[in-house]
Amino acid sequence: MTLINNQEDFLRALEENPQWKAAVRALILGEELLQLPARVNAFADQMAAFADRQEQFNAQQRQFNAEQRQFNESFARRLSRIEGDISNFRGAYARDSVIRNAAAITAEMGLEYVRTVPPEELVLMSRRAADNISNNQLRSFRDADLVIEASDGNSTHYIAVETSYTADQRDTDRAERNVQFLENFTGQTAHAVIASVRNDRYVNSRVESEAISWYPLPDRGPEPE
Repeated sequence: MTLINNQEDFLRALEENPQWKAAVRALILGEELLQLPARVNAFADQMAAFADRQEQFNAQQRQFNAEQRQFNESFARRLSRIEGDISNFRGAYARDSVIRNAAAITAEMGLEYVRTVPPEELVLMSRRAADNISNNQLRSFRDADLVIEASDGNSTHYIAVETSYTADQRDTDRAERNVQFLENFTGQTAHAVIASVRNDRYVNSRVESEAISWYPLPDRGPEPE
């Protein structure tokens, strides 16, 4: 029989009798604390499994994001092409409308329509340009949307028309520059006209100041950039 007279005897008895040690541990710690290591291990296993699932989800999300970016870029390219096609349609509509209405534009200027100046004649005119005029400016002049030869009954006039669905400063700049070229190349009076469905503020200010004339087009076509 084991005699226990002091603490050392008690501790030695626990070491010599594992079942006593287990009974004392259960008595002191209780069932909850005894199960804690197992629960911690189980929780760690659950967290590891969650981390694995999260990594799989992240990988799937990265793949989805990459595919979404590719789709967005492809859609943006298609949209840009569609907008470009619409722009071309509207530009063609504006130019065709102006060419058909050359006589009406001339009449609104108080002049008599003589003819539409062909591109070949603009090329011949541009040969009279001074050396300080750039090739880009001359090329733009030769590509004018419409140049009309008109008459006031006594002398020849030219009308430089630039077309746009929504006219902006670039259009007025081209029209006014073409007027200067026509006057320099021919020695005759020339007039600037913008033919458009609508105008931005700058163009409206030029029209209101009578620096240029505006020939409104009916709103029936798609808009060029």
